Amino acid sequence: MKNKIALLWLFLAVGFILHHIYGLAGIYFGKELAIEGTNGETPGWAHYYRILFEIIILILSLASLELTKKWFKITSFVWAILLGLFNTYHVVEAILYEASNTSEIILLGWMVAVSILLILSLNKWKKIKN
Repeated sequence: MKNKIALLWLFLAVGFILHHIYGLAGIYFGKELAIEGTNGETPGWAHYYRILFEIIILILSLASLELTKKWFKITSFVWAILLGLFNTYHVVEAILYEASNTSEIILLGWMVAVSILLILSLNKWKKIKN
């Protein structure tokens, strides 16, 4: 069970990283991606976003292999639910406002499916006595 959960967390982390890369795809086709008024430095909020949606998920992936305490299982479960809600919101938003961005919509849909599988697996895991 721990291996499956760690792999699902890893899939989510890769999904967020790919989504970030997909956001840069417009550069290849001549789109200006610079945010008006920026100076080339990454602002703090962008670092926080990456920490929340990439680094913490990678930490949870590794920790899932090593930790089996009830508090960790519950924390993971809650975080997975929050991410699942965010992923669902984001795929719906992409369908409504970026319907032509097929690759992103498919990736976001995959992330919703992974989120569902992760939530179900974490729910089973937290019910297992150590």
